[in-house]
Amino acid sequence: MNPGPRTPGLGPLIIGHRGFAASFPDNSMDGVEAAIAAGADGVEVDVRPCRDGTWVCHHDRSREGRPIAGWPLESLRCEGVPTLADVVNALPADRWLFVEIKPLAVAELGTRIPALAGLLGRRLDFTRIISSAERLLTLMETALPGVPCSLVFDTVPDPLPPGLELSPFHRLVESLAGSGRPLHPWTVDLPARMRELAALGVASITTNEPVVALEVLRD
Repeated sequence: MNPGPRTPGLGPLIIGHRGFAASFPDNSMDGVEAAIAAGADGVEVDVRPCRDGTWVCHHDRSREGRPIAGWPLESLRCEGVPTLADVVNALPADRWLFVEIKPLAVAELGTRIPALAGLLGRRLDFTRIISSAERLLTLMETALPGVPCSLVFDTVPDPLPPGLELSPFHRLVESLAGSGRPLHPWTVDLPARMRELAALGVASITTNEPVVALEVLRD
């Protein structure tokens, strides 16, 4: 049996980056399952649509020099690339799923977003949508009313976009501490930095090392 999620009040959520990237292939089912088995509060995965429109978990725009948008689903499966549906089905209902939607061409937005919204609609209470594309977040807020969304960035936007929570590179947290927004920094792997961010009151920490984070922040 997987350990249960954290008790409220015990500090930031611990989110496994790309599943459990320190020990397993990025965005793999093995990594997702290992992070959850270790006791992480959830996982983050990167998603893109492949050739038939199925949303798959893959960070880079291309694989072996070929855009993910041109790959058949079965070929990706043969290479160990899971679908987002695989992750949704494997994740316990009380664990968080941070879904980073990679930027899409404007022409694709209208046709791809409904399928994504339909897939995630069954677990809204424990899903967060993150993206570096503000337009995508706006569309997801419309498609899934009430879903928490946060903007990913490595330089502070000026001005900060209204209404969104923030997913900054972790070295930006101090400059955003007075923003009044929940902060979800990435990617935090050093124990000392984990402690600093927890002391600053961040809402979550996304880490390649969920086991280290659990030892540092929970034990």
